[in-house]
Amino acid sequence: MSELINLIQTESAGVVAETLDFWLHECSLDEAPSIEEVTQWRDLLNARGGKFLKIAATCQNWLDQEHH
Repeated sequence: MSELINLIQTESAGVVAETLDFWLHECSLDEAPSIEEVTQWRDLLNARGGKFLKIAATCQNWLDQEHH
């Protein structure tokens, strides 16, 4: 998923939000990201700040709901 990491680090907030929405909510279970991957995405988004903080919160919500 290194392409996804690159996207998270470089693309606009809209593109990142749309892409992560798919990975967190729409993809099949066998394609679903791991806890470690979503944690990494959240941390990268928090580091970008601004509009990306809302997307980071979406990642955190997924972690809280799906895996606790």
